[in-house]
Amino acid sequence: MLWGCMSWEGVGHAAKIDGRMDSGLYCAIMEDELLGSIKYFKKKRQDILFQQDNDPKHKSKLATS
Repeated sequence: MLWGCMSWEGVGHAAKIDGRMDSGLYCAIMEDELLGSIKYFKKKRQDILFQQDNDPKHKSKLATS
C-alpha cells in the first residue's frame, strides 16, 4: 500500500506501507510525511485543506486527539 499527498505546488512525500495500517501507523505517517510535506512547500497548517475518507483509523480517538 502507498500513502501520498499532493498540493497545488506539486507532489508531497509518500510512504510505503508493508502489511496493515492501524491508527498508530496512520498518526506516525501524518506526523512524518504530511507535516514534512507542509514544511517542504513552506506552508502553515492553516494554509492547507486536508481531505480523507471515513476509514475508521482516520476517525480513531488517537487520530482525532
